[in-house]
Formats: sequence, C-alpha cells, structure tokens
Amino acid sequence: MTTSANTKSVKDYFLNNKTIGSIRVSSVDDGSDEVRLIFDMKLTSSQKEYIKDNVNKILNNNFYGKFEVMNVRTIENEVLNKNTGKFEDEIFNALKIKVEGLGSESTAPTAIQEAGSAFIMTQVLKKNKKFLSKEDILNDDETNKGLEKIFKNYKGSIREWVYSYFEHQKAFFKKFQPSQWDVFEHGGQDLMSFIKDQCAKVRTSSGQPVGRYETWNPSDIWVVKNKNEVKKKINEAIKPQTNPPSARLEELNNVLLNLVEDNKLIGLSLKKIDEKQVAKFKYVNISPKDIEFAKIEKIKMSDISFYIQTDQVKNDKGMMLQGAYVLFDDYRINIIRTPSSNFSNLKYESSITGSGGRGGAAPVELVQMMMKKRGINFINDNGKYPKTLSEFEKDGRDYKKMFNMLKTKVKISGYNKYEDFEERIIEMYKSNDKKSMSVAQSKLMQLDFFYSTLSTSNGKQAEFWTDLLYLSLKVGKRFAPHGKLA
Repeated sequence: MTTSANTKSVKDYFLNNKTIGSIRVSSVDDGSDEVRLIFDMKLTSSQKEYIKDNVNKILNNNFYGKFEVMNVRTIENEVLNKNTGKFEDEIFNALKIKVEGLGSESTAPTAIQEAGSAFIMTQVLKKNKKFLSKEDILNDDETNKGLEKIFKNYKGSIREWVYSYFEHQKAFFKKFQPSQWDVFEHGGQDLMSFIKDQCAKVRTSSGQPVGRYETWNPSDIWVVKNKNEVKKKINEAIKPQTNPPSARLEELNNVLLNLVEDNKLIGLSLKKIDEKQVAKFKYVNISPKDIEFAKIEKIKMSDISFYIQTDQVKNDKGMMLQGAYVLFDDYRINIIRTPSSNFSNLKYESSITGSGGRGGAAPVELVQMMMKKRGINFINDNGKYPKTLSEFEKDGRDYKKMFNMLKTKVKISGYNKYEDFEERIIEMYKSNDKKSMSVAQSKLMQLDFFYSTLSTSNGKQAEFWTDLLYLSLKVGKRFAPHGKLA
C-alpha cells in the first residue's frame, strides 16, 4: 500500500525504519519541503551511491507524489566541546529528500474530489456496482477509467481519496437502499446551483443576507428523488420573491427538513477518512441539538482540555510546531493558522476521533460575532499582529503575562519559561523565512486567543467551547439540515 509523499509521512517512515540496507540512519529531520537523513559515520563513494539508490527504491515502493533524492553530502562543522572548551571538527553525512507532496500540480481541487465521490455513489446507484474494498474500486475497469476522466491532470490524487470514497458509499448504502434515490449531484450541476440560488434569495431572522453558501450549508453533494418535484416544493416555500427579499432562512431550512424526513433530498457533507478508520452516516440539524448531541450538551468545563504546542521543529529554520487545540468527548478543535507561506488568520477546525475525518471549519465571521456578543475581545486579524522583529519589539501586548497565566489553564508543551519561548519567537522573526515568521505570528495570536477567552467569565464556561464546536459542525437553526459522512 502506497502513501502520499509529504515531509511528515516520509520523515515518519525513516524514523520507524532507521536502516538503509546495513547502514544505520543516525537521525531524521525535516523542513517545509524536505527531509534529511543524517549518518554519523564516514562513508565511501560507493556507500553514498548505495544509500541514494536504495532510498529511491524505498520511496517508489512506499509513496506516491513528487519527490527527489539528492546526492549524499559530507558536511564539516566546527563545534564547541563543552568538556574541553575547545572547538573540534564535526563530520557527518546527509542525504536530502526534496518532497513536493501533493503540491499544486497533483492536489485535486475540492470540486474534483466531490465529483469523484458523486461518481462512485452513482456507480452503486445506477450500475449496481458492489465495492467491498477500495481495491474493488481501483480494479473495476469502468469505475477506474471514470475516476481518471474526472481527475484528469490530478490522477495522482485518486489513490489519496479512494479509501474515503469506499467508506462513504459503504456508510451511505448501509443506511439507505439504492432504489430510494434517483441521482447524486455535485458542484456546478443543476440541483446544487438551484439551491445556491435559493440561499441568495432569503434573509436571516434579522433581515441580513445569509452570506456564502458554505457558511450556511456544508453539503458537498446532493442525493435526490424526483428532482423536478423537489425544486418545485422549495420554490413554493420561499414565495413571494420580493425586493428586498421577505423570505426567511428558517423557511428554506424547514422545507429542506421536510424533504429530508420524506427521503426526497439529502445534502451530504463529505469528510476525508483516514486509512483503517470507519466512516459513519449522521443526520445534522434534524432534531434539536440536545437530542442529536446529547453527550456534548452534558460536557462540563472540567471535561475540556486545552493545548498549545511550542516544541521546536528540528530543521534549519528553528520553527515551532504550529498546533493549538481543544479536546473533549470525541472531538478536537484545532486553532491554527490557515496553511500558507504567508501571514494568515487563525481558523477553527474540528476533527472527529475514530473516523480520522474532519468535522468541519467554523465560519470565522460567525465565531467573531459569537465572541463579541460574549464580551471576548480577541480580533482574528493577522494585520494587527507583528510580522517582523521590529513590530514584535514595539507590540504593546503583554505576551509574558498571557503565557504565565495560560500555564495554569493550558498544557503548553515545549517551552516552560516565557523567556525561552520569546527567544525562539525572536529567532523565527530573525530568520527572514516567510513561513517561520508567519508561524511566529500565529503562536502570538494563539496566546492572545486563549488568554482572551479563558480570562473572561463566558470563556470559562463549557457552553462557549461547545458552541464553537457546533459552529464548526454547522449545527443549529442558522444552518441547513444535512447528512454527514465522517
């Protein structure tokens, strides 16, 4: 079984398999786009070639994606011997593996991933296909060719998604019979476009536009019975169409709920499923949340744990781990920067224990509104936080006070003293590496976020954190009824 090549997966492989033939790997470290294998020994030219050839074979046999194995280089450094106080020569060998992973050329856009899922579902629905494993999908000539046609220039991503496709169809058709439905639709197809149009025609209870479709309805694909009849019922439910619109979001949600209950229409939110995990089908916003999420509604503050990672990543840029998260019940809310080489705001994204799947991302603007209503003053705007060392030194926020207060409420891994944490932040700003500098900024934003929440009475209540989870799961009257495969 091959795995997508990225710095983490390649690094983890060699950490667990620390020999190349008979030659031992002394250590493994990684950077933003590379993995280095370190050999603390002298190597002959033939041994260097042997290592490079065998690492190539290992990667080709175990990974897919883009990677390049460089030549083994001998590196000489002068290091201080702490026992003698003298500088001594340090000689070691290093092999660099450049890893593009699923970069821009091989990562299939979301629309293609969703089209692939709808296609697999349709193969079961229309062609009576029976997929008992992901291999059945790949080995079925018609299905495999269909996926290749959908993925086109992104065929390398098919293997990345095929396990999720297998789990999605297994979980859905365990709940429903194929004969109950007519068609699966996605993206720009007729039904999805129609529902997006209806979303634009209604207003919230306060008379405001609903906003982006994705902030209201997380459905990636739709399954429908008697599509024309369904569209007619939705149209009738939100008439008359006036300017400005008088129809309310609650009316649209209610007609969708009735169609779901009648097994005429279901929007499906699809989450990627990790290998060896099992997808489950779950209705969301069908019943009151105290019924759907009874366990979550009983969560107390003592059941919630908070974490900020400040551990150093072992690479030449001295970066910190980016993680900060909240744990309770089967859920984890990651509060991290949006992945990018540039500065970015924090995002609030949940994941579900057991499936390996993401719960979803909370609409940032709704999180900001929720915090404001509860007297939490954190502003999720990277433009208001330091981007350079000079800006950090002039920043009026008391990060030391934040760090020391949070040590009593949050599990901070890595640095125990603020002075050590600050020194690392300064080094990251000094690196002039855009990613290191953006991670440094995000660590300061994480400190401010947790300090701003946990130092207020509302942030000390479990309800704030469960409501943040509900926003990420699109749970509540503000959101559409749908099904989740995660």
